[in-house]
Amino acid sequence: MRKQDNLKPGTGKHDMAWNEPGGNGGDKDPWGTNRGKRGNQGPPDLDEVFKDLQKKFGGLFGGKGGGRSGSGSASSGGGLGIGLVIAVLLLFWIATGFYKIEEAERGVVFRFGEHVSTTQKGLHWHLPIPIERVEKVDVTKVYTIPLNSTMLTQDENIVDIHGTVQYQIDDAEKYLFNVRHPEISLAQVTESALRQSIGRSKMDYVITEGRGEIAIQVKGIIQEIVNNYQTGLNIFKV
Repeated sequence: MRKQDNLKPGTGKHDMAWNEPGGNGGDKDPWGTNRGKRGNQGPPDLDEVFKDLQKKFGGLFGGKGGGRSGSGSASSGGGLGIGLVIAVLLLFWIATGFYKIEEAERGVVFRFGEHVSTTQKGLHWHLPIPIERVEKVDVTKVYTIPLNSTMLTQDENIVDIHGTVQYQIDDAEKYLFNVRHPEISLAQVTESALRQSIGRSKMDYVITEGRGEIAIQVKGIIQEIVNNYQTGLNIFKV
């Protein structure tokens, strides 16, 4: 005899113990799971998981990882550029401290207005401004001051004096420190010395053989006065 299968009419399914009719439309397996629901879930998408993690950690640090990296690179590049500019400016500032003194010159170095040294011929370096500055003084040049005045002799005659005073800078330090207006001061001293000498002489002596002697006397008087005031000047000729 043919064994009759227990089939549900119109389904083609075997009527197993776990396939109970009225099971809310879902077939149950021996493991107690619902096959319909399992088929709809599937494994989680790894890309979505990583994206979620990235969003969470990005929120903690104030932005996305990529944005922070780009900002850091730009900031680093900007700092390097500023540092390079500062270095170039510093080198240029240091280079401005080099100076050259010629053979006829003296270099008087001041630091914040106070004299610190005097340099001779050659290439030198000083702390750049505003810390130090250098005044170059020519100690071989002959300077000339014109003198025109009217004076009274011992015998009360009036003579017109037309001449010049020539001088050199003998001490650059004293000249810069102690002489404010050398031409004006020296002209006044010369005129005073001339009045003193001519006032003791008669007119005939002044306009004849006394001219040379008076010039020597005046030169000596002027030199004594400028030495007393430590002007650093040397009277060359009157």
